Amino acid sequence: MPFKASLPRLLLAAALLVLPPVRLRAQAAPAPGGLHDSITVTTLTFPGAKRVAVDDLRRGLYTRGSTCRIVLILPLCKLTATQLFTDRRRTTPAALGEDMDKLRVLYWRRGFREAQVDTVIGPPGKRGRPVAFRIVEGEPTVLSSVRVTQRAPVLDSAKLESLVQLHEGEPFDLIALDSTLAHLRTAVWNTGHGDVRIDTSSTRSDGQRRVGLIIDVDPRWITRVGSIGFEGNHYLSDATLRRGVLLTPGALYTRDALLESQRRLFQSPAIARAVVITPPAGDSVKSVTVEVTETPAHHAEVTLGFNTIEFGQAAVELRHNALGAGRWLRLRAVAGNLLGEQLNGRAIFQRAVPTDAGFDGAPFLRPTYQTSLTLTQPWLAGARTSAALTAFAGRRSLVGVAVDEDAGASLGIVRELGTKFPVGLNYRFESTRVQAGAVYFCAGYGVCDAATISALSRMQRLAPIAASAWFDNSDDLEVPTRGYTAVLDAEHASSLTGSSFAHDRIAADGSYYRAIGVPRDDASLPKVLALHGRAGFVRALASDRATLGVGGEGEGILHPRARFYAGGMQSVRGFAENELGPRVLQARRSSLLAAGCTDATIANGQCDPSPVPGNELYARPTGGSSVIEGSAELRVPIVKQLGGVLFVDGAYVGASGLTAATHGKGAITPGAGFRYRSPLGVLRLDFGIRPTGAETLPVVVAVQDAAGERVVRLDREKSYSLLDPSPGFLRSVGRRLVVHFAMGQAF
Repeated sequence: MPFKASLPRLLLAAALLVLPPVRLRAQAAPAPGGLHDSITVTTLTFPGAKRVAVDDLRRGLYTRGSTCRIVLILPLCKLTATQLFTDRRRTTPAALGEDMDKLRVLYWRRGFREAQVDTVIGPPGKRGRPVAFRIVEGEPTVLSSVRVTQRAPVLDSAKLESLVQLHEGEPFDLIALDSTLAHLRTAVWNTGHGDVRIDTSSTRSDGQRRVGLIIDVDPRWITRVGSIGFEGNHYLSDATLRRGVLLTPGALYTRDALLESQRRLFQSPAIARAVVITPPAGDSVKSVTVEVTETPAHHAEVTLGFNTIEFGQAAVELRHNALGAGRWLRLRAVAGNLLGEQLNGRAIFQRAVPTDAGFDGAPFLRPTYQTSLTLTQPWLAGARTSAALTAFAGRRSLVGVAVDEDAGASLGIVRELGTKFPVGLNYRFESTRVQAGAVYFCAGYGVCDAATISALSRMQRLAPIAASAWFDNSDDLEVPTRGYTAVLDAEHASSLTGSSFAHDRIAADGSYYRAIGVPRDDASLPKVLALHGRAGFVRALASDRATLGVGGEGEGILHPRARFYAGGMQSVRGFAENELGPRVLQARRSSLLAAGCTDATIANGQCDPSPVPGNELYARPTGGSSVIEGSAELRVPIVKQLGGVLFVDGAYVGASGLTAATHGKGAITPGAGFRYRSPLGVLRLDFGIRPTGAETLPVVVAVQDAAGERVVRLDREKSYSLLDPSPGFLRSVGRRLVVHFAMGQAF
């Protein structure tokens, strides 16, 4: 009888427990129809969210706001709601209810145990309904104390402080606790304690919502690597793969060695997948198994294309991955200017060579090519060292200026002293020849006499030996927000290395990144201050004059590839590629004659180029023997994947050794740009503002006499500006603005 009397009461109590959440959902998420009817969401907001980032709230929800597919076409998305431009999102009342539960759980894990979430659906419009999750965060449960104990002192106090992400007086954030435990486990594991155990305990929350937290670290025993086995390999032997991993029998079993072993196996194109299976806890000697998936032993790739300037293009890549001992062979060939003579100036193709009388354009219409055959040996005498031997040949043309031919071989060895800290030694031997007019040699080499030009037109040897080191301490390869990188290069070429050209060259490059403030609610990245610097110096050795067949006394002759240039998308962005630095003005004979000169005054250098209009002169970069360069960027997130950048670039390129022909040049250029994080990488659009003030430059002109073509440097220099004569307002703005569109950050 008592049981029958209590049954209605139990049912009533159960109904009271169930009805409130049902009534809450019905009020919180009013829907025009059933629980599964579709609702088009225009915008999604989180009013009341203050202590948790909006990006964290959006993550994991089914309900999303409609967005423009590409931020760059945002105006079109505002004008039309077509799905071609707008990614329209839909939800249902049932999904809204589930999202409310997800938000409550998230707030609970963040330490807000009394947070309330409600849903408000706005009135229907032409494009759908706005949806808001209204949040009342309430008071958080805070930490009254945080204490970390170690049963054996494996980590010092400074290390512990850097790893613990929870602090007294802050909300009891379970997500931060999970991160803290993971960081502690990794740090202790890297000391050789692979079976570390970490326990947590907390005091009961008092009436003031305060909790004490204790983290107990028990390193237990030292763990070492026992046997190493491999699964899934067919044409790569176990002995070969064993050389590619840092895990060796008897060594400490650490997490860094495990991950680094996986990374080094991935360096081989023969391996598509490599996973080190973590052995179970409980044994101080770990038997390690590495599962690998090999790529096909042979790979072939062919690419065809064309453009209106370089005509037909083709590329072929062949790779053989199974040469034994992990070696692979790669053949790459690229050809351009295909059908150049037949397509030049026809249909959509531009005329690639000038039509001046007497100009021989045939060399510039012949096919260009670049070929290389590389044999790579990874894991040479250990997992940290690799070597590569390359044979190459090529023919490049700078239309109307020069044809550059080369052939040779290079040998390089790279040793990684630590994670992201490789050092390398490289020797490159090549025979090179430049076929060009006398003006090119005068501008490009800084020498204008016929004897020197004749010597440089012959096949010469360029054989430098170079050492380099690179260190990367940034937090992200693509979008760094903190840390730094540094690169140091040194190079020597002389008769001892088999080179006709002789020089000593050193260069350093570094970048620094610092996050400013905290991320905005609607941005996944913080503001970042990025700094970049570059400096270098090269000195030509006088001994190369005799080797090159250039008579007389004087300074050595620098090859253009050894010189320093500034300007471009990764340098001073107010200039086009390599345009900042020492330059000369190339004048045509016809322009000088029109300005009042005669053939006689041109030949003896007494012609005055001042009356020649600036648009009839051509500024040619010559490169310099020294460079100092700096850039500063402020990277600011705008919306979602789109960010903005304000930058200032500056550089000075010196002309020591070439003072007889050119002057050093420096400039500072401001600018702004955009960054878009696409699935393929960061797309970059920069607008640099170029200074257009007048500068005084030397003037050179090619003349014909009985000895053939020679270059004359005029005694008087010319004041030159891009805006002289004035091209009009719009063109003046266009000439001051330099646009760069590229993939990846500037630095």
